[in-house]
Amino acid sequence: MSLLSENLRYLRAQKKCAQQQVANDLIISRGRYSKYEDGKSEPPLEILKRISKYYQVSIDLMVCVDLRQIQVEELKYPESHEKHISASNSGG
Repeated sequence: MSLLSENLRYLRAQKKCAQQQVANDLIISRGRYSKYEDGKSEPPLEILKRISKYYQVSIDLMVCVDLRQIQVEELKYPESHEKHISASNSGG
C-alpha cells in the first residue's frame, strides 16, 4: 500500500465512518473510494482536493507524511505541517 492509501484508511477510522459514507460525501462510488484505500488506484487531483477538504488535512500531508505518527490536533494547524514534511523528507 502507498502512504496515501494508509493515510486514507487511518483518517476514515479516526472519523469513524464507513467507506460508503465517505464515498457518498465525496460524490463517488464506494468501489472507487475503496480502490484509493487499497492502493489499487490513485485519485485524480480533483478528487484529492475533495478528500483533503473532507478530512481537513492538506494534500501534502496526505501524500508525504505517515499521519498515524502525528497527533490528531496537529493535523488541523497548517503551521505545524512544514516540520512534519521536513522530518518525513529527511528520514526522521
